[in-house]
Amino acid sequence: MIEWGYNNNTAEAPYYLYFRCYNFPRTSQERANLGAPKAEIILPGVAINRGTSHRYSEDAPMMENMAQALGTVSNAFDVTQLSGINDFGSLMAKVEETFTELGSRYQEDAFGQITSTMGRLELLTTEAGFLGSSKRKYNFNWNLKTVDDNADTYRANAIANTMERLSMPVVGGFAGEGNIAQATRMRPPNIWTIQAIDREGRDVTSMWLGNPKPCMLMQVLHALDNQSFINQNGVPFSYNLVANFVELENVFDYAGTITSRSEFFNALGGGG
Repeated sequence: MIEWGYNNNTAEAPYYLYFRCYNFPRTSQERANLGAPKAEIILPGVAINRGTSHRYSEDAPMMENMAQALGTVSNAFDVTQLSGINDFGSLMAKVEETFTELGSRYQEDAFGQITSTMGRLELLTTEAGFLGSSKRKYNFNWNLKTVDDNADTYRANAIANTMERLSMPVVGGFAGEGNIAQATRMRPPNIWTIQAIDREGRDVTSMWLGNPKPCMLMQVLHALDNQSFINQNGVPFSYNLVANFVELENVFDYAGTITSRSEFFNALGGGG
């Protein structure tokens, strides 16, 4: 663990940001049940602006909209009849009967939406059409100034360099599989969790951050003060660090809580 001003009480902050870094988990179950972190960093809490910004495009279910339009102008294409069919064989028979005049090409293009119950979209289509790539972001900007011998710029530099390194893709983890595997394979970048804690270590995440889910560290910026120094060796007095995170997955409203896709799948699979 690397921390700034937390253990020695040298940072004046109403709360602290507790970052944990993990190897990239490939399955929903692993993402919903993270194990032990590979690195931990505590930094003073900063001013926060947070919220959500969605895009809404009804063009996403384009084939379903087309089906509804056809059903409006002709009873021969009334696809609302499909909503009460639960048997897959019967469903496909009705699709074939209803859309035979439109040709096989239309059936192929429309398959993903026509087989859904009218008024509902399958989950990944909704995610792509409504949420898109606009995942929630968390942006932090620190100005770490040395006011105590135990809170020096070297530690700030170590924190910033560690965060930058851990934001990168990981290579060299396949030594047991030979040099070809080593040279041709890599792991995705690590993922991060963000928690807010107070001076006593109590969780105050909901107040300051809401309900953040595992994130990717997308950007790390360093800015060093070259106007004032803490000793004759020219060590800068202040160190500015910017870290921008974006959630790994889109999130949903599930059972009255904000839930990530992996947490949702894990819950359906009996994982909680």
